[in-house]
Amino acid sequence: MRIAIHSGLTMRGKVDGVVEQVRRVAEFGLAGYWAPMLTGHDTLTAFAVAGREVPGVELGTAVVPIPLRPPFALAQQVATVQEAIGGRLALGIGPSHEALVRDAFGLEWTPPIAATRRYVAELESVMAGGDGRRVVVGGDPTPILLGAVNPAMAALAAEAASGVVTWAAGPRTITEVIRPALRDRPAGKPFRIVAALPICVTDDVAGTREHVHAMLGANDRFPSYRKVLSREGVDGVAGLAIVGSPDEAARRLDAFAASGVTDFAAHVLATTDVDAERTWEFLADRAAGHRCAGRR
Repeated sequence: MRIAIHSGLTMRGKVDGVVEQVRRVAEFGLAGYWAPMLTGHDTLTAFAVAGREVPGVELGTAVVPIPLRPPFALAQQVATVQEAIGGRLALGIGPSHEALVRDAFGLEWTPPIAATRRYVAELESVMAGGDGRRVVVGGDPTPILLGAVNPAMAALAAEAASGVVTWAAGPRTITEVIRPALRDRPAGKPFRIVAALPICVTDDVAGTREHVHAMLGANDRFPSYRKVLSREGVDGVAGLAIVGSPDEAARRLDAFAASGVTDFAAHVLATTDVDAERTWEFLADRAAGHRCAGRR
């Protein structure tokens, strides 16, 4: 299981800050950097800047809300970013949430499964040039991952995409929802499972969980997350977050690896700089161990 970083800095920070975080990912030997695209900066544009500054790091969107970009516009932007950073973009997309689409984006909400199916088909067609509308000549079409934590979207991802990205989901969701959806997928056809979750190596478990709730608990209200949190047996993402000693964090990551997760995207969230640094160092050690195991 590869270890990456998940960060919301594109929504609340500066582009220079994103560049510095991506540089830190490279310095710590981590596999990639994943970020959402909601409020704040355009994540794909920030990735084009960061990827030019920092070589060798995969940059993934987790995820681009499809109501924000018509398929042709997203294909055009993706092709530009891929050229700028040498093909290191992983494209996660999803329908987002009804409240965000209506209230934040000011757009009409449409049934998510049907809308996503149409969108993926048109996006792939444009990227592949199957209908004569290819936006850039040259380069391979970018694989698409879908934001999925519930059965219908997982089934669509297994049928029409190259992987899934989850948020606020634990190993139970992977084993009970994502993996069963792959039963009819052709053998030998790669499928990535990217799991993003808050993590902190700390002695202050209670205080850190309170901090996670304060920072991220607003997302717990969305119906799709309510379903997955209920499945995991917790009230919110703070209860599911990986918080505790290095041994506890290792045990939790082992459970994700055993469930079939290919990439763990660690959202480091700490109350102190000391704990943040401990967590980054833990993740670097874990990533180094994975690379050594892979060479054996």
